[in-house]
Amino acid sequence: MKKFIITGIQMRNKGSQAMFLSLYSGLKERYPDCEVIGFANKYDEPEQYDFQLLPYDYFTRLLYRYRLSSVPVLTPLITSFAGFWRKTDKWNGSVGQMEQALRDADAILDASGYTLGSGWGKGGGRLLLQTVRIARRYGKKIILMPQSFGPFDWGEDDDAEFLAEVKQELSYCTKIYAREIEGYECLKALGLRNVELSADMVIREAIFPKASDIHPDYVPPRMEHPEAGAVGFIINENVFRIGDPDAVLELYAKLLSKLLDDGENVYVLSTSTADFQLVERVLAKVDARDRIGLISGEYSSPELIDIIGQFKYVVASRYHSVVFAYRSGVPAIILGWASKYLDLAAHFQQQDYVFDIRDPGVDRIIRQIEKMGANHVIEATRIRECLANMQATSVIEAALAALERQSQTAAAA
Repeated sequence: MKKFIITGIQMRNKGSQAMFLSLYSGLKERYPDCEVIGFANKYDEPEQYDFQLLPYDYFTRLLYRYRLSSVPVLTPLITSFAGFWRKTDKWNGSVGQMEQALRDADAILDASGYTLGSGWGKGGGRLLLQTVRIARRYGKKIILMPQSFGPFDWGEDDDAEFLAEVKQELSYCTKIYAREIEGYECLKALGLRNVELSADMVIREAIFPKASDIHPDYVPPRMEHPEAGAVGFIINENVFRIGDPDAVLELYAKLLSKLLDDGENVYVLSTSTADFQLVERVLAKVDARDRIGLISGEYSSPELIDIIGQFKYVVASRYHSVVFAYRSGVPAIILGWASKYLDLAAHFQQQDYVFDIRDPGVDRIIRQIEKMGANHVIEATRIRECLANMQATSVIEAALAALERQSQTAAAA
C-alpha cells in the first residue's frame, strides 16, 4: 500500500484546503487503497474530515528543528507542557504519529501556495526549506506541487547567503512545479534542473471532491445562493496590505456603485473570516447598500466552488476565488498585485481583465466591467474550452511518474 504525506496546507484558508483536497483526491483516484496523511498548520476538529490530519505547526516544527521529535522520553513531557500552556490536547500523541508517518511514507508532496519569495519575509521561505530538510533527514522523496516562487529581491544583506541555501535544499527535490513563468525563471536562475511549469492543481486536475466526499457525516449547511444572472464581488484583506488602504477602499466602493448603476444584481461573497470586517467597511461607503446581497459563512472549498459557479461573472481579489471561478467556467475581473494573477488569467485568455491594485486605473476597470457585462457569455465559453484543454493532462500523474522513475533509477544503481 502506498503511503503519502501532504505538507504546506491548512484547512481554514479555503485556497489551501482546495489544493489539499485536489491532491488528496488525485492520489486516491490513482491508488484507491493508499494512505494519505495531511501535515496541516491550521484545522478545526480533525475528526470532522474523512482523512487524517496531524499538526505541522509552530510547536511541532520547533521539535523537528531541534531534533527533539524522536526523543522517546522528552517529547511527551514537552508536548504535555505545551498542551497545558496553550489549553489544547491536539499535540497529545501526534508527534509519535508524525514520526511513524515519516518513517513509512513513500513520498512527501508539498502543496504550499506561496512562501518562498520577496513578497513575504524570509521566514516563510525557511519553513518550506525545513520541510525539504525533514524529507532529506528521513530519506524520503519530496515533490513541491504547483505553487508560486519569487521574486528573490528582498534587498537584505543576507540575500546571497539565503539563496545559496535555497539552491542547496531545493536541489534535493524530485520535482518542483512552479505556477508562474516568473517563479520558474527565478528557480532556473539558481541553477536548479528539477523545475517545471504547471498551473494550479485546482484547475489542472479534472477530479475534485464534493463536500459530502470529505466529511463522514456531512450535513449540508443553510447556504444563501445568488439569484440567476448575479455578479459576485469578492474582497481580499491582502489587497489592503499591498495597496494604499484608503485608495483600495474607495476603489471597491466605486466598482460596487458602478455595477449597481448598470442595473446588475450584486452579491458580496466573503470567502475568508479575515475579510468579514473589511466587507462591512466597504459596504458602508456604498449609498445603495441595501441593494447589495451578502453571502458569508464558513463554507468548505467545494461549497464555495458551487456558490461561485452560479454567478455570471465575478470581481475578485483572492487568487483561489478566481481559480474557483475558472474551474466553474465563470469569468472574472481580477484585482491583484503579483504575476500569479496574470499567469492564471493567461491560461484562459483573460489577461485583459487583470489589474494591478497598486496602480489600478479606475476608468480602465470600469471600461472592462462594461465589456464583461456585454461579453460574459463569450468569455465563459472561452474559459470552458481552455479548461478542457488544461485538464487533458494531470500534474499529479506527472509527479507520480517522476517518483516512479526515481525509484527505478535508485533500484538499478
